[in-house]
Amino acid sequence: MGAKLQFLGAAQCVTGSKFLVSSNGSRLLVDCGLFQGKKELRLRNWNPMPVSPRQIDAVVLTHGHIDHCGYLPRLMQQGFHGPVFTSEATAALLELLLPDSGHLHEEEARYANRKGYSKHKPALPLYTAAEGEQALKLVRTLAYDQSREVVPGFLARLHSAGHILGSASVELNAGGVRVLFSGDLGGYDREVMSPPEPVPEGMDYVLVESTYGGRSQNHRPVRDQLRDHLRPLLERTGVAVIPAFAVGRTTLVLYHLRKLMNEGQIPDVPVFVDSPMATDAVQIYCRFSGEHNLRVDLLNDSSSCPINTPTIHMVRTVEQSKALNHLKGPAVIISASGMATGGRVVHHLKRRLPHKENLVLLVGYQANGTRGRLLLEGAKELKMFGQLVPVRAKIASIQGLSAHGDADDVMRWLSTSPRPPRRTFLVHGEEQSLREIARRVGDELGFPHHTPDYLETVALT
Repeated sequence: MGAKLQFLGAAQCVTGSKFLVSSNGSRLLVDCGLFQGKKELRLRNWNPMPVSPRQIDAVVLTHGHIDHCGYLPRLMQQGFHGPVFTSEATAALLELLLPDSGHLHEEEARYANRKGYSKHKPALPLYTAAEGEQALKLVRTLAYDQSREVVPGFLARLHSAGHILGSASVELNAGGVRVLFSGDLGGYDREVMSPPEPVPEGMDYVLVESTYGGRSQNHRPVRDQLRDHLRPLLERTGVAVIPAFAVGRTTLVLYHLRKLMNEGQIPDVPVFVDSPMATDAVQIYCRFSGEHNLRVDLLNDSSSCPINTPTIHMVRTVEQSKALNHLKGPAVIISASGMATGGRVVHHLKRRLPHKENLVLLVGYQANGTRGRLLLEGAKELKMFGQLVPVRAKIASIQGLSAHGDADDVMRWLSTSPRPPRRTFLVHGEEQSLREIARRVGDELGFPHHTPDYLETVALT
């Protein structure tokens, strides 16, 4: 029986990464992510998997972002009990991410029930923190650049992808057919992460992320952009809210704020990190210091605070988070999630958006349909917790902090392939981005390529 590949997510959209490879009676799922953004996508998280999880033998994860790993507890709910393979650093991050994700789902359900805005009576969590903990028992680690048989007839090998800590491209040998899943790719010549490893020799098929499509990121220095947006606000009485992913992005934002404060380029004002997971993630970045270029002495010292700046405060409890509602500026609040799809940052936005003296600073990619994208596109009001909240605060964005490589980085990575793959599959992108990257892959590289549809199945011959 020949190998087949089915696109169960990240096809014609950015999130929900799931790719099922079948060969000789074995089934392997590469990535197991949640859909985010538009309601029609989010509803897929609640639907039964198109393929029975009981028939999936194992999962391999590229990295620890929720749109690549956050569906694991749901997979278990539906009967999956096989091993989940990933890098050591990603395994460490999953210990934070999966229980926290379950906790957020529980909190959202409780809040919806208390406020009565859910159509479901009662509102239920997608999964619980306990189920997130339970999923961790399935996790096994793979070393980079070492082949391992993860299920009979499937050899997997991880290559550093340069995206976030522990990120990898997955090379899979399925019955003699070699497939490379890029995962999310980092960029080249970045201050933080090392560049992605080249495409290995002999790949028959390559799946490549297309998040930035035909766009090149603004490479104006990040600290200059941060300074220019923050200094006018912080010299007055405003509060800046920065939605940022707890894993990677928060660490990086704090790193740049620390440097700006040390150099006197922005006032030394209170910075509140309202994300217990972000605090723990900083410690994991210190533990795996060999995977990035950040100076660990700027991330950690002997004090109780993992960022060595007296004005940076780590907010852990719900009570501490609620107290920030009464915070007077100047100050900075950093909170997850990065696209404002859920978590504590939504409460901060509800509190700060109606006031023109405040700033919401977006520091990464904002998927279509997310609150972050709506703000970026100039929304005059946002729906949060069943209410319409007016947007009077200033909205700004920073380029260059994204852990994703831009279109030029993706093309540079693909060009490292020693020979053209039989076919390049363009995934993890929105419609316009997919069209633009398809044009470049065809015109500049001459690679045969295809943009798959959701649930499409292709033969790997």
